Amino acid sequence: MSPPPYAAELSVALSAVHNASILTKSVLRSLKNNVSAETKADSSPVTIADFAAQALLISAIHAVFPEDGFLGEESADALRDNAPLTDRVWELVLRAKALYADRSRSGAAQGGNKSQNEYDMPAAQTLVFPESKEDMFELIDRGGKGTQTGRGRVWIMDPVDGTATFMQGQQYAVCLCLLVDGKQAVGVIGCPNLAFDVDGPLGQSRVHEDLVDEEGYGVVLSAVQGQGTYVRSMTERGWGHGRKVDLSTLPEKKLEELNFVESTLGKTSLSQEEHKAVCEQLGAQWPGTVIWAQQVKHVALALGSTDVMVRIPKTADRFTCVWDHAGGHILYTEAGGVIRDFNGGDIDFAQGRHIAGERNYGMIAALPSVFEKVERAVNEVLARRAQ
Repeated sequence: MSPPPYAAELSVALSAVHNASILTKSVLRSLKNNVSAETKADSSPVTIADFAAQALLISAIHAVFPEDGFLGEESADALRDNAPLTDRVWELVLRAKALYADRSRSGAAQGGNKSQNEYDMPAAQTLVFPESKEDMFELIDRGGKGTQTGRGRVWIMDPVDGTATFMQGQQYAVCLCLLVDGKQAVGVIGCPNLAFDVDGPLGQSRVHEDLVDEEGYGVVLSAVQGQGTYVRSMTERGWGHGRKVDLSTLPEKKLEELNFVESTLGKTSLSQEEHKAVCEQLGAQWPGTVIWAQQVKHVALALGSTDVMVRIPKTADRFTCVWDHAGGHILYTEAGGVIRDFNGGDIDFAQGRHIAGERNYGMIAALPSVFEKVERAVNEVLARRAQ
């Protein structure tokens, strides 16, 4: 039997995300959640783990697919101007290399047993690490200096989505997505702190900032275009069997039972008052599940732990970053969900670093059974704005 499309890409993506997840979790445990951070130009915090994880992700993928492009959140500019910061990040890269060597010597750097079919559980890819600080800079900048997403093969990444909650020991995500000519082909997201029962009833496990997997390494989700979405537990050694996520098996909810996923209250540039109005229009309670990291919101939707996500910008010129959605988007749609903008259009990942309002204004994510009702409620709320 021939492997399905993108089997090799899925294998290296799972290995790279697992490796970065183990590193970031080790940072949290060694520092007991007291993670120091720099401040970027946009005032968002960036930890030493962000830089190190991006270097690890790109190093692993570039070694296997040297002609592919990259686009990531971080650049190495702050490292080049700060020798002490560079030393701390390099120490993390060396720590990750040592941890990987230990796993390899024990024969443990591998995936779990196959479940759905022969290729459901790709074996772990042999990983390559940066060879020097300059090599690390160059690898980070392959992503940080990337600009185009519409042509060829481009890997989109957010090495630590949810840095603010990562620093508090709450939920965060290690995100990777392969775009082919601007379309999502493969998405892999690791959630090292997510306490989720992979074998439990779908839709009944909560996702919450403080429901943290203290002893283990959380879960990793993956999706390939046309092949569905899978969730697997992560261990220090690798990952477990894959469970296919099929949201069509969930019982249909009444509108008033819908659980909306929302950002931390008051800490977003989106219009939360109008989000609340959409909920009230449908008779649902607001807020539902409150999660800070955008990609963890996509994961919560893909696992059936929440039902609806609405993103209403305060102004039409607002944009969102491509790494906040690429990967998580395909997890949800391959599991059976629908994501569109307020004009009913598909989200365009070919715009470069930003998903801009002039092409995609707003965003709605919901199951097909309720999508049109949510969309109608959003339109009614937006109509009041125009009055």
